[in-house]
Amino acid sequence: MLSIVVPTLNEIKTGYLSKILAAYSDLADIEIICVDGGSIDDTVSLINQSNARLIATNIGSRAGRLNAGIKQAKFDMVLLHHPRSLLDIDGINALANHSSEIRWGAFTHQFDIQHPLLNFTSWYSNRIRGDKRGVYYLDHCLFAQKQLLFDVGLFPDIDIFEDTEICLKLNGKTKPIRLPYISQTSAVRFETNGIYRQALENQYMKWRYYFNGSDKKMNARYEKGIELNTKYKK
Repeated sequence: MLSIVVPTLNEIKTGYLSKILAAYSDLADIEIICVDGGSIDDTVSLINQSNARLIATNIGSRAGRLNAGIKQAKFDMVLLHHPRSLLDIDGINALANHSSEIRWGAFTHQFDIQHPLLNFTSWYSNRIRGDKRGVYYLDHCLFAQKQLLFDVGLFPDIDIFEDTEICLKLNGKTKPIRLPYISQTSAVRFETNGIYRQALENQYMKWRYYFNGSDKKMNARYEKGIELNTKYKK
């Protein structure tokens, strides 16, 4: 049994939410919770037409929406699902079937387009930052026991790198497991901004994070012109 929490905000433009809801609709003993942050497109309508449970909020941060979903989850294992990733169904079933044996972890990252730099990014994310340091981003689709998430205080109230922070907190309790099933993730940022430009931007964001930059300023820059996770006032 498994609770899947998807934080949503104007998801129609990428097409991934419809794929998620369609792909998981027939899975047994699984609930899907979509926590929406005030979408102004057809996201809410799409959710209402599915078998997912909608939690409509005005929560601006992805971290806040994830926390709202965790609090409403009815099962012990919670899958924190990136809104622009799609999981291997066998992976979801494996997690659900072994949920009592797993404390926390992530799936194996892969982009939805092929490019040498993106392939390297996924390899590094899986093998080095993930397996060696125990830090996985949300596009791996994180999972954890609900009580463990409460034990570490849930996600911090920040606009970016909340996935890094929750992993560091969870690492303080126990080491993660990476399941070999694929989390295929949209490369929309790279396609929109250019692969090399976006790769450089990602490294710059990490540099600012490690030197305690303002999460709101970092995320405002990261979201500029694309607004996938947070919508800022002009």
